[in-house]
Amino acid sequence: MAAKRSFRDAWLNNEDFQPWLSRVEDNPSRALCKTCKREVSAELKAIKLHKTTKMHAVYEASEQQEIQQERIPVHHGSYAANGVAVAIILFPCFIAEHNLPFTTADHLVDLIKRMFPDSAIAQGMNMKKQNAQRL
Repeated sequence: MAAKRSFRDAWLNNEDFQPWLSRVEDNPSRALCKTCKREVSAELKAIKLHKTTKMHAVYEASEQQEIQQERIPVHHGSYAANGVAVAIILFPCFIAEHNLPFTTADHLVDLIKRMFPDSAIAQGMNMKKQNAQRL
């Protein structure tokens, strides 16, 4: 019978695991991925394999995007003007992140304005292909 593996605290100091790995308090044979909020076997091979999974990469990218969005400066003043500024920054980021053609900007902004006619932020957006590419 194979020996049960136990979580090793030394893994918490490993640069590859440090930001996302933690121990499962009530089960020393399991490790917790804080990014995915999933448990994996407390074996070095399983932990390394988990880091390479597509699921972990997606959660990690999502976490990075949230951090970047938190860094967007917020200017004091009118809510609509501030919202337009943030929307103009987020819009091309969304297009680039999802690998959409920048020509989408020409049509999508017009669609957003038609979809949300009562939104001052939507009405204030003016983003065409050239603007989206510059950002």
